[in-house]
Amino acid sequence: MFKLVSPLVAGALLALPCVGAVPAQAASPVTFVSGKGTDAGTCDSPAEPCRTFQFALGQTSPGGEIKVLDPADYRAVTIAKSVSITGVEGASIDNRAGTAITINAGPDDTVNLSHLILDGFSTALRGVMLNSGGSLTITDCIIRDFTTRGITLQPKGTTAFEIADLIVSRTGAGIEVDPQQAGKAHGTLTHVLMNQNGTGIVIAGPVAVLAVASTAADNNHGFDVAPGAVLRLAHSVSSGNDLGIFVVTGGTGESAGDNFIDGNARDFDGTLTKFGTQ
Repeated sequence: MFKLVSPLVAGALLALPCVGAVPAQAASPVTFVSGKGTDAGTCDSPAEPCRTFQFALGQTSPGGEIKVLDPADYRAVTIAKSVSITGVEGASIDNRAGTAITINAGPDDTVNLSHLILDGFSTALRGVMLNSGGSLTITDCIIRDFTTRGITLQPKGTTAFEIADLIVSRTGAGIEVDPQQAGKAHGTLTHVLMNQNGTGIVIAGPVAVLAVASTAADNNHGFDVAPGAVLRLAHSVSSGNDLGIFVVTGGTGESAGDNFIDGNARDFDGTLTKFGTQ
């Protein structure tokens, strides 16, 4: 025989926690990915890694790190918080369309990318696209064969960047820094090789870039400086390009006096002034 449950008892039962409910998984400060991994679980152990950057990112706490265990294609990822992605030799994002890494982080967020290969197979648009973020560091990476840009930084706020030990080749422009709206950007290129691109680097708007020991070779243009931008060159090379350095009226090009700018079809268009070093 069925018994009716009084409203008071029913309300008490509803107030009890669900028996057997699965608790929410806490994000980990360190997660792991592997070509043999599975997009399930917490990714917080090398013994149980995830398969893709995007899934691992969801299991990683803000300011945490995703560590790659072995060479594989870890697929495109969109980043919206502070995180470091640390690759190994052969770790890649093989993208045949769109953008390999998109960054939509907050104004105080820091994104670090290292030891990665981004390959666009001459069909994808961009290697790295930053729309927002407080700081971006890219080190020991190879970016190649993207139809539009290897790296595009178009922040709407203020972004600092450091790009070092990078090779970017066979793209529409190797590196583009062009803040949008009220955005500003400033940063350093160190030991960056830009070769066989439409343009090695193009900077526009409120941007200041210091290029140290960097090379633009075999591009259509080596260094392009648009109005409002400042390019400072030290220990750097522009050679084998159709145009070595192009400084548009309203842009500023400065040299430490220790650069090699020669062997281009035209070495200069615009003004390159000397600044002091101590």
